[in-house]
Amino acid sequence: MSITLYGSLPSPYVRRIRLLLESMEYEFKAVNVYDDATRAEFSDISPLRKLPFLTDGDKEIFDSHVISEYVRKLKGLPETTLDEHNLISALDAVTDSLIILLMAQRSGLDATPETLLFKLQLERVPVTLHWLNQQAQAGAFTEWNLATIALICMVDWVIFRELYDLTPYENLLTARAQFASKEIVKSTFPE
Repeated sequence: MSITLYGSLPSPYVRRIRLLLESMEYEFKAVNVYDDATRAEFSDISPLRKLPFLTDGDKEIFDSHVISEYVRKLKGLPETTLDEHNLISALDAVTDSLIILLMAQRSGLDATPETLLFKLQLERVPVTLHWLNQQAQAGAFTEWNLATIALICMVDWVIFRELYDLTPYENLLTARAQFASKEIVKSTFPE
């Protein structure tokens, strides 16, 4: 086995890769990003100190999007379409905004709209979720592809971390629910 994936168990970006690696042999090495010693050890492996990180033999791949593309090619999956890329970009925008807000909270910062950084995140999340909900209503997440995987990972992570009320976005929850019984979805739920 030459593929090793480094990542944290709750990370939606790491989980995307784990879902993509379904049916492939690989080693998963969990990295606790909140532990100083583990982070120091991981920084010896990845100069970016960013998860996920994948190695395949002598290849090192630093970014989740590049890793996704690499795995897609390894598995011979169809190319990601422009529409799928746009959906993924929107899901990333929500995820990244919520990560910033989560990190602010864990750092003891008051994430209020009076601070520009937080204002932008607080504005982005509902607008983007509304657009994604419309896309889901139009059938955007009916096939098992990278966009659907990204949706599942974002929704489950938001619910796990209790970051945002997703109940107004019924179409997103319905799209996610259609894959709830898939074994890889169940076995990789954030913890």
